[in-house]
Amino acid sequence: MKTRYLSYAVAGLLALSLQACSLVDVTDIEPPFKLSEESVITDVASANKVLTGAYAQLHTFDMLVTEPAVTGCMGLSFDVSTSGGSTYQQFADNDIKADNSQLSGIYTGWYYLISVSSHVIEKTDKLQTADNRKNEIIAEASFLRALAHFSLLRLYGQFFDTSSEYGIVTWDTPVRDIVAKPRSTVSDTYALIEKDLKFAIANAPQYTSGKYASKQAANMLLAKVYLYKRDYTQAAQYATATIDQRGNAKLEDKFADIFIKNFNSKEALLAPPFDDKSERNNKAFAFRSYVLPKRSYYDLLAGDPRQNIVVTFTTTTPVATRNGKFTNTVSASGQTLTANTEYFLRLSEAYLILAEALIRTGNPADLAKGRDMINVIRGRAGANLIPATVQTKTELLQAVLKEKQLELGCESGEEWYDLVRFTVEGDINIINYKPNVTNKNRYIVPIPLATVKAGDNVVKQNPGYE
Repeated sequence: MKTRYLSYAVAGLLALSLQACSLVDVTDIEPPFKLSEESVITDVASANKVLTGAYAQLHTFDMLVTEPAVTGCMGLSFDVSTSGGSTYQQFADNDIKADNSQLSGIYTGWYYLISVSSHVIEKTDKLQTADNRKNEIIAEASFLRALAHFSLLRLYGQFFDTSSEYGIVTWDTPVRDIVAKPRSTVSDTYALIEKDLKFAIANAPQYTSGKYASKQAANMLLAKVYLYKRDYTQAAQYATATIDQRGNAKLEDKFADIFIKNFNSKEALLAPPFDDKSERNNKAFAFRSYVLPKRSYYDLLAGDPRQNIVVTFTTTTPVATRNGKFTNTVSASGQTLTANTEYFLRLSEAYLILAEALIRTGNPADLAKGRDMINVIRGRAGANLIPATVQTKTELLQAVLKEKQLELGCESGEEWYDLVRFTVEGDINIINYKPNVTNKNRYIVPIPLATVKAGDNVVKQNPGYE
């Protein structure tokens, strides 16, 4: 609807006006009673406006570039490029220091989104209106809050151990007081994420584009949450719901079309739009200057039709790689590629989540169906299908791990989290991929040092980073 749409550039100004300064402490976020008049919610129209400001947070440099870049360095996709420097190298070496400057921007960015989303939820819920859009707004804000909590948990918390005390600081209300709050357990963190996503599934709009949260995006994120939680039955359930409920969403006929169409791709379940005039190629530039695809990743793709789409080589001296998913070159069709978005959720991943969840049951019928799900993605890419002779649980788990690397590499660092998850399950030994990851302390990154100090150690540092 027209009243809902607000350009992300304008919304970004609103977001910056709320943020006030560069923060490293989640206890130092402006509480709602100090927010500007622009953020006051008095009706559905103003709630829409503030919600759009929350979406704009997904388009900040930390969300758009820094987080996918550093997690790709932790994993198998990226090497540090000329401008990455020592702070990026720490991620590539899986030896991150608590005072690393990249940690704080990511950490604070997600908590800012949590605070604004909670503000939208609380204030919109109090509106006296029969407008159906009210519940949709609350649902979209609930989705954004869940996305933020989950993103923080998998990077800074021991997401792989539901019995761990090392979850994250969680908020289900707006930040009201400048008081440090201790971390929730991993189990309690997951419970809040699940609650928000189930509300979003019940109340969010149907999918129309990846610009906004939808029922389908919420189903997919919840499937991913359960995959990380190692609840494979529910992961399969919600991944199936994502695929069956696709509506206007669909896999692109050609793998390259996803990145040519950017946020307009119907495969993108959540991908923030950008202004082609003023924001053109910012990410494309950063993904050459801060990080570059690894040569080993290019070699992994050998023989796969996606190889020359994902990784391209320039003719500069010395020869350098470029990320074919986010580039400012001209495509084969003559279209200038301005890829400046982040694919937070992509439909193809739902097929691979379903594949893994089914394969982990070990049931012969599920193993066969899991193989079929991998082959949907391989078929779309034009790659050879996995033959029926590949049928053991071990073989198929290795196939899905590799397929996720091939399909999602050089995007958001998903392969890093897969290495951790598969190691925890006993399927692989992470040290064979990342030699510096010698213990589980290095499965996650430290809480920013300034946050721990500002809260007088109320927020406990992760083990191994004290």
